[in-house]
Amino acid sequence: MVRQRYTPSSTFVKELASLPGGDIIDKCIECGVCTAKCAIASGSEYNPRKVVQQILVGAREIVLGSTQPWLCLTCQLCESECQYGVNLSKIFKLVRRITVREGIIPPVFVEAAETIFEDGWLLKRAYTDFVADERRELGLSSRLNWNNRYTSRVSSKYFNTGGKNA
Repeated sequence: MVRQRYTPSSTFVKELASLPGGDIIDKCIECGVCTAKCAIASGSEYNPRKVVQQILVGAREIVLGSTQPWLCLTCQLCESECQYGVNLSKIFKLVRRITVREGIIPPVFVEAAETIFEDGWLLKRAYTDFVADERRELGLSSRLNWNNRYTSRVSSKYFNTGGKNA
């Protein structure tokens, strides 16, 4: 008996499939190789397979309200092992794009972005006189605002547009 492959048909899958690069989601057979290969999943609660399962069954609100898609490093290790060529980093980028568009970004990631835009980098709070001295001794700039111009441009392009570029 030849088994017919299941094709997910939830509105969430259709929504993702309608976006550029999102059509690969229906190739996933939920084998779990992505989670086994993922550097973040080992030693954490991050589970790419679980997120994909939720997408495939149409649990849109659960996925969009979760921090899980935001934890993907987009390293594509999962894709390198997937025998069907499913690129979860592309899928998770699309999910993140939808959450940004709908204004439901997890607070911890909003805070991280705000810190970067305010400070010019994420680790300002960890910066000490010792680090400044060490950087000077190494011939590196000890100024914290080295990339403020870049972050202000990114902020104005992507975050101060009323959602036009999200």
